[in-house]
Amino acid sequence: MTLQTADLLFIPNNHEALDEAIATSTGNYVHVAIVINTHQIIDASPKHGVAIQRIRDFFEEVNVADIYRASLTETQQSQVISQAMSYQNRPYNFSFYPNDDGLYCSQLVQLAFANVLTIPQQPMQFGDDQQPISNYWLNYYQKLGVAVPLNQPGTNPHDLSKTPQLNYVGQLRYGDLLVD
Repeated sequence: MTLQTADLLFIPNNHEALDEAIATSTGNYVHVAIVINTHQIIDASPKHGVAIQRIRDFFEEVNVADIYRASLTETQQSQVISQAMSYQNRPYNFSFYPNDDGLYCSQLVQLAFANVLTIPQQPMQFGDDQQPISNYWLNYYQKLGVAVPLNQPGTNPHDLSKTPQLNYVGQLRYGDLLVD
């Protein structure tokens, strides 16, 4: 399977603590990255902030991704990548507040695609099947020293994957990569 510029790589739950909390509150996809070319991606992650990575290095960490693609012209693809790269070296947005200096993964995608796709923001949710804010998120935000941004406008990978202009292309695993 050949990746194209501006493809989106959606990462399913790897069952780590943060992944579980995100999946419980929003859905199975817990991360998303933008393909720059057949060798690189750009994403916003807690480990790197907004950064470019080699695709092989990215897949060493995530192992598997579902690929989604929008029908974009080459000019639109270039606009998406230029916009995404304009945020390079910004920190990660650990609070998920919309006015934070940093960016989280789906926030980067929303901003990068803003001129070519309509990606609506949704009220952010942090609950589980028992309470509107799960214990994980209560502890998380207590450590940050800020209130949980419940119902603040935002995005998440799962809702983003349901954007009507995005089409599922297939799945890619680390072992499928032929690029360095």
